[in-house]
Amino acid sequence: MDSSVIVAGLVCIAAVFVLLVLAAVVSRRRERERRERLEVWAVQHRWQYVPRPVNEWWRRLPGHNKRGVSLALSGVVGGRAVSVAEYSYTTTSTTSGPDGSTSTSSQTHHFIVWVVRVRGSWPELSVHRRGAVSRFGRTLFGDRATALGYEPFDSAFRIRAARPETVRTVFGRDLVAEQLSGRLPEWSLYGGDLMVVESGRLAEPDGIPARFGPLVRVADLIENPR
Repeated sequence: MDSSVIVAGLVCIAAVFVLLVLAAVVSRRRERERRERLEVWAVQHRWQYVPRPVNEWWRRLPGHNKRGVSLALSGVVGGRAVSVAEYSYTTTSTTSGPDGSTSTSSQTHHFIVWVVRVRGSWPELSVHRRGAVSRFGRTLFGDRATALGYEPFDSAFRIRAARPETVRTVFGRDLVAEQLSGRLPEWSLYGGDLMVVESGRLAEPDGIPARFGPLVRVADLIENPR
């Protein structure tokens, strides 16, 4: 093989390596700056910024990664203690090539966790909008014990509850109406933590307090059912 071809190949490999290193450096710097913005915002608004907080939220999150909560910001919204956290977990997959070789790849899944404190201690309960599979299952097998008996709601949402008898205690008329209106997110409740989980990572922090509005409304309706 021509030595010039070998040299050109080595140069290309070196260039790719340098680009990868530079991309990693830039990514780490941007991540550091992003976290610094969150921390500065927390100080300015009298919130608390906590890296790697001790918590039990991971038990209710996808992947159940005990060390997955990387940071949390905690403050008060609408007179309630609230927290927003970042959580992640990693999945690994292995593929086989036609020659019998295998390759392994990993993917990290990022989530934002919104938590509002509710008075009292509640058994596990969550509400989810029905998808096609859930609607089909309902057609085949009927409603579960957690159904409210109100067709517009039961056809649009499914409720999971550790104690089905508590469902009607939680879902008053106003909560049902607002959930149906689309003004409220899917949520879960356990102990004193009311939670919403969404994919992504925190960006600019200025909109954080307003994002708690719908979940604070859920908390109010749970504590004061009407």
